[in-house]
Amino acid sequence: MKKLILLLAFSLPAGALADCVLKSELNGQKHFICQAPGTNKSVHVLDLYGGFAETAYYHGYFLKKEIESGVLKGVQVRTERAFSDLDKSSREKIELIKKCVINNYRSSVSDEFKSGLKNLHRGLQAAGSSVDWKRFEESNYMVEFSIFADSMQRQLDENPRKGSLKVFASCAPYFIGNALAKPFKKLAQGLRSIKMGCTGISASANSSRDGALIHGRNFDTGLLGFYEPEQVVVINRQKNGMTSVGIGSAGLHYAGGISGFNNYGLSVSLHELQTEGTQLRYDDGASDIAPYLLHSVLMKARTLNEAIAMIQTRKGFGAWTFFVSDSKTDESASIELSGNTVVVARRAQNKFLGQSNHFLGEKTSQEGYEYSLNKTLETRARLAHVERTLAQDFGQIDAQWVINRLSGHTDELVGPRSFGRTTTKLYTAATHVMLPGRQEWWMSVAETYPTNRSHFVGFRLLGPDAKVPVQILGTTKAWEDPSKTAWYDSMKYYVQAYLTNEQDHSTIAGLDRTLALLENASATAAQSGVYEFPYEFMWARIKVLRAAKNIMAGQREMAFQDLSDAQQKLSEIAARLGDSLHPYENFQLDLWRFRAETLKPQARQSRASQQLYRNEARTLLSGLIQKYPRQSELYDLQWSLGEEMQLYVVLDAEIRLGTVE
Repeated sequence: MKKLILLLAFSLPAGALADCVLKSELNGQKHFICQAPGTNKSVHVLDLYGGFAETAYYHGYFLKKEIESGVLKGVQVRTERAFSDLDKSSREKIELIKKCVINNYRSSVSDEFKSGLKNLHRGLQAAGSSVDWKRFEESNYMVEFSIFADSMQRQLDENPRKGSLKVFASCAPYFIGNALAKPFKKLAQGLRSIKMGCTGISASANSSRDGALIHGRNFDTGLLGFYEPEQVVVINRQKNGMTSVGIGSAGLHYAGGISGFNNYGLSVSLHELQTEGTQLRYDDGASDIAPYLLHSVLMKARTLNEAIAMIQTRKGFGAWTFFVSDSKTDESASIELSGNTVVVARRAQNKFLGQSNHFLGEKTSQEGYEYSLNKTLETRARLAHVERTLAQDFGQIDAQWVINRLSGHTDELVGPRSFGRTTTKLYTAATHVMLPGRQEWWMSVAETYPTNRSHFVGFRLLGPDAKVPVQILGTTKAWEDPSKTAWYDSMKYYVQAYLTNEQDHSTIAGLDRTLALLENASATAAQSGVYEFPYEFMWARIKVLRAAKNIMAGQREMAFQDLSDAQQKLSEIAARLGDSLHPYENFQLDLWRFRAETLKPQARQSRASQQLYRNEARTLLSGLIQKYPRQSELYDLQWSLGEEMQLYVVLDAEIRLGTVE
């Protein structure tokens, strides 16, 4: 049925599906609304003439309402929430450091970027917005600051002197001491919600079914809920003959910093990583934030070599991979950035590349890390999965294949899974598949969760003389196993549980809403005969946190019931799935059974069970440390297993539904 929809779309006369309506026009700049056939969802298409800075005004003017509720608001909400979790003294100190770091960014970036920000804000104001300039400007730097915060918490844990010196070099008046190690860790956890995860695929023309290079990506971000409601295609037609297409969301006027292509056959996507090698400052105007730098590649580069040269020259602040394909030469490259270190980590011609979220270059790998072992496992599992299947199906790749792969639910380590180490993340906000040689692309329109279970609408860029800027090619959907419909249906409840937990994980009422959604997910999956580790384990994990909060509130009987429920569930998971789980997952089962046992009133504890769970967890953890000695969180877990009092360990532990921890 999915293929029939796609073929039907292509079989109609050209333009027959082109349901794009001119919404607004000002000074020759145009805003279209394009309806996705067969859905109630539409995409904004801005057809703009000129460069980045001169057209940013119209983005703000045309999309004022959408911007006010979109990703920039999401960044502000997530940032305010992260800072609100800090005590007053720590918050004041880190606010000063944030101010200094962003001042350094502002001094380092191009005038073109700063002019674009100002013009976008002017457009918003002209449309009647009261968006504050200071908060608006700061929001555009926060994704880089979030990488800095991660880096600082890592260095304060492992090498406080090195971390302090880095900030002192650029922020002499500010002092970072060991006392800020824990606040930085809490801040970094909160700011991870504005990051950009992502899986990428670049399949060469000779690996494809019909001779067209294909570049696809998932955009995975904690800004889910803010990004996907108002998706935007930004077309920039420049006087020098270059035309670029950026695929993003309202307020991301440098949309090519997410995904895009140009009329010289370049296609790009940006993927975020973590590094200890962050850079705070360059000479005035010498660098740019990574999303804008990639957007400017689309606006200025005609070849892969030109794109690489631009990135090597401009460098950057944080940890990124610029994933670039060139349909003219049928090649692709992964250019890794760790502060001021830039390496072409991989380059392939007439073949394929996959992309995820860890460094592969020798120099960048020395500074890179992941915040948890499951993050380490999932980024490598995703890369292994896409590269194995690309090799397996070489010569048979097409846009539908890439859509299917990016929308997949295979964990390369254990098999079918809803979420965790799969290409589909519960926080996948968009999926883009581009064929730059044909000036075509497919994008998810997000009428449901997970978003890549939605319809995909296809577009072809038209010339400047056409009445509408794009032709709609039709719609398609990712392949699903027809015998497991309920399993796919269950996934939306897990996504909703994640969103609910993001909104409130500090109150019993908030935890209860999350638990109810997890129960819906489990019950729905069971209709397809599926018992899902992520649903069951995270339910038990949150039950232990609920118990800890009840203990703090003096509700000890409620806490005991929560702990008993959690342990029963953890034992059930071990009995049903234990042989098929990864060692880290079996470790988690023992860890949380141990923690639950220690939280029980002393008279109702089983010392034998407590010791058994602790010893089993230690044995598994020892093997994991030997295999992954650079994963620092494992040493924190090793320390925590030696603590007799686990209450505050449980209260401080981060809930990670995305990586199932």
